[in-house]
Order: sequence, then structure tokens, then C-alpha cells
Amino acid sequence: MKFFSKVTKAALLVAAVFTLASCGDDKKAEQAQAIPQTIKVGVVPGPYRGMIDKHIRPIIEKQGYKITFVEFTDYVQPDAALDSGDIDVNLMQHQKYLDGIVENQGLKLTSVVNVPTLGLGVFSDKYKTFDEVPEGAQIGIPTDAVNLSRALGIAQSLGIITLKTQSSDQKASIADIGENPKNYQFVPMEAAQISRSLDSIAVGFIPGNYAYANHMDYSKALGVESVSEPIKNVVAVAVKNKDTVGKLFKDAVESKEFVDAIENDHEFDAFTRPSWWKKN
Repeated sequence: MKFFSKVTKAALLVAAVFTLASCGDDKKAEQAQAIPQTIKVGVVPGPYRGMIDKHIRPIIEKQGYKITFVEFTDYVQPDAALDSGDIDVNLMQHQKYLDGIVENQGLKLTSVVNVPTLGLGVFSDKYKTFDEVPEGAQIGIPTDAVNLSRALGIAQSLGIITLKTQSSDQKASIADIGENPKNYQFVPMEAAQISRSLDSIAVGFIPGNYAYANHMDYSKALGVESVSEPIKNVVAVAVKNKDTVGKLFKDAVESKEFVDAIENDHEFDAFTRPSWWKKN
């Protein structure tokens, strides 16, 4: 009986080990299955669809996944779609904008990596410098709070206004304009509409993706933003997918293959590189 008891215990121990191993394998399989075979990526007009299509898609597809694009026409819908699970990833916004969306709308989203980013440009169909822009002229700026604040900061750096607040943590609004020597009228507009409205306004402050989509010539801009780290565009996912599809994209973007591809593609020469870029 003692012999039988020892054999039984040994058998149970072996069974337990195999059960635990099996659970571990199941967990790994479940995690792998959490990444859909076809990954839906949300984009807006601009260069980031091309960045993914040309230089991220090949890396992802080598791992057995496919990418399909879902086009949006504004900044709001891609985050709502990401939060609801209608898409799996988006690349269309900078970190400060994402932070504002998460804070104000309670969406459970997170960034996983930032990418080379084209800064906001200041364009006009009528004038070559602000010296030529007449007093009282209308100037289009993005209507969303983060990009509006960003545009006003650039306007201050160009010397056409001053702002009452100097805190980088505070979002500037039109009410924060201090000196405005030429009494420019700053008109908040949907970012996507500014480039299309240059025939009716004197100057437009246009985020990089829309400027790119509308073939704006940065060499002729009245001003170009120096892109800081918080306003470099990010790959975003739902928080619950950070370690699955999020990690898949993070690894692809941080790979030597992606870095080399961007460095060798002159289409992205004007894009400011992320701070982590120099590590590659």
C-alpha cells in the first residue's frame, strides 16, 4: 500500500507539472491570439499612412500579420474608434493631444512609441512674410485646444503676438494673447479646413499632416515649428492591448530596419526625429 501511495503521488506530481506547462502554453497562445490576423490602423490625411505602408507594414507582415487602413477626416473619430475596438491602432496625433483626449473624455488609450514628425507650418497664398500681412488680417488656427495653444506659441515665437502666460503646462487660448501690434484676428477653424481656406484668410497655421496632404511647400512657409518631444506623433492603442498589438508596433518602429528605411527615404528628411532615434 505504501508503494502504491508513493507511485500515486508521483503520478499526480507529474500530471500537475504537465498541467502547469499546458496552462503556460495556453496563456502564450491566448496572448498571441490577442493580436488580430488583420490589424486595423486608423489614419487621417497626411504622411503617416505612407510611413506605415512603406516602412512599418513590411516588418509587421514578416511576422504573419496583415494591415488594413481605416481613413478618418478629423482628429476625434480615430480615438473613439480605438477605444471602442473598431480599430486596433492609430497614428495621427501627438502625445499632448492624446493626453488631453484621455483626460477630458476618459478614453482608455495609451501611446507605445513616437515617430518622426512633421511640424506645424505657417502658410499664406498671398504673402511671403509677416511684414507683408496687413493690420487686422484674419489668421486661421486649429480649433482644438492643444493645437490652438501650439499655434499661439508659434505665433509668439515669430514675434507677431505675446502671450500673458509663459507656463508650458498651461494651455494658451485666444484670451491669453497679450500684445497684438497689428490687431490680427485669430480665427479657430477645423485643422483640416485651414489649408482649403487660404483663399479667404491671410495666413493659416496648419498641422504637419494636413500641410503634407495638401502638398504645402515648407520652403515657402512664413514659419515652421520646432517640434518638441510632447508634440511628436505617437502610435496609440487601447490600454488593454499595450502588451500585444502595442508591443508589435513598438518593436517594429524601434527596429533598425525601420530607422534605416526612414533615413534612406528623402520624403521624410524634414521630419523631426524622436529623442530615442539617436540610440539606434
